Amino acid sequence: MKQLFLLAFLLTTGRVAAQLPNGSTAPDFTLTDYYGGTHNLYSYLDAGKTVFVEIFAAHCPTCWTYHQTHRLKNIYEAYGPDATDELMVLALEYDEYNDSTAFLGNHEPWVTQGNWLEGTPYPIFNVEFPDRGVFADYNVTFYPVIYKICPDRILERVQTSWNETQLYQLVQDCQAALSVNELIDLGNIRFDPLTRSLLIEHYAEVLGLEVYDTQGRVVQRVAAINASTVQVAEVPLGVYLFRLITERGPVVKRFVVE
Repeated sequence: MKQLFLLAFLLTTGRVAAQLPNGSTAPDFTLTDYYGGTHNLYSYLDAGKTVFVEIFAAHCPTCWTYHQTHRLKNIYEAYGPDATDELMVLALEYDEYNDSTAFLGNHEPWVTQGNWLEGTPYPIFNVEFPDRGVFADYNVTFYPVIYKICPDRILERVQTSWNETQLYQLVQDCQAALSVNELIDLGNIRFDPLTRSLLIEHYAEVLGLEVYDTQGRVVQRVAAINASTVQVAEVPLGVYLFRLITERGPVVKRFVVE
């Protein structure tokens, strides 16, 4: 029992390793929410949406205090799927010792701080095995923690003190970056599965290449591009993100290696 209290203390105060640093590629995940709906992070990003991922614990007083500010609720209702459809909010509950009844608030304070479902318009997830690897992928060491993830998969940690205006500015920053990327003309870019090569028409515009798996891990880096054909390292079959670095910013493409 003492070990559990110590772990909770460390998670709440953050006196262990830090979360993913700003500028990291967000690991993908697919989870089922409290109501049975399935949500895939990269599907929202591919649709051009900015995604806010909140990681909280039902028993955490600091998490409940932030929840009661209604900041994520407010921006979701103003800019989410039923409004301008610019963003998505996904709330992941961390505590593996809780079940989904903790969301209803009918427990002692050390189990839950209140009714997390009441008035919450965005998806909320009770993350249990075998899906808890998402917390390892995001290096979760304390809560609450909120990430803003742009359509190019790049994440930034959000401060809980930021208001709705500041949160929406993050969305606009993502959109501005996306607009810049759309203006970067690299010509035809495709992956050739026979030769396991990335073919870049305007390769002279590309300074370097990074290849990520769907968990956000770098599987290959090419420091300099000097030909239109770039050999891809031997990797397991699957979906990968190819991040082409240019002077005007990165261009992210998604390809299936098969």
